[in-house]
Amino acid sequence: MLADFAKTALEFLKLAPRYLIAVALIAGALLFLPDAWLQRIGINAFAETHRQWLGLTFLVSATLWGVSAIGACWVWILERIFERRVRRHIVKKLSSLNEDEKQILRYYFAKETRANMLKINDGVVQGLVANRIIYRSASTGSLVEGFAHNITDVAWDYIQANPQVLQGTTNTYRTDKRDWGW
Repeated sequence: MLADFAKTALEFLKLAPRYLIAVALIAGALLFLPDAWLQRIGINAFAETHRQWLGLTFLVSATLWGVSAIGACWVWILERIFERRVRRHIVKKLSSLNEDEKQILRYYFAKETRANMLKINDGVVQGLVANRIIYRSASTGSLVEGFAHNITDVAWDYIQANPQVLQGTTNTYRTDKRDWGW
């Protein structure tokens, strides 16, 4: 008996928040609607005899839904904070690029593209990836030509607004894609 109750309670705790709010609304309606309304739909006797269980169900499901909603809000807030920190980090890094990094980023703007073929065994490329300025956008590639790397939206927008960050000692750009001339 106790094992069955524990199993049922555990299954109830696993319900998705949308089901918990539905259970809370139904239990709340049975608890708080006027008796005349409950008599009209024929559930007044049920509501009266099971009032303590309806109250417990209402409290538990409403509390679980509230905790779930607060948890979802907390996750959303933490994601926004993380995005803001990443954005600040990218802007800071873009303001202090070395010439090799600038050459890679110049390619995106010289060719007006969001993709570039770069070798994954290059430290400069991996540094830009680690700083979330570019990212490897394809899992297929070759060691000769490299892999496709796209520029992030934050970096693209910042460089579009501040093109002076790409000014350096040279005016060249870099890609590892070979031009086969076919």
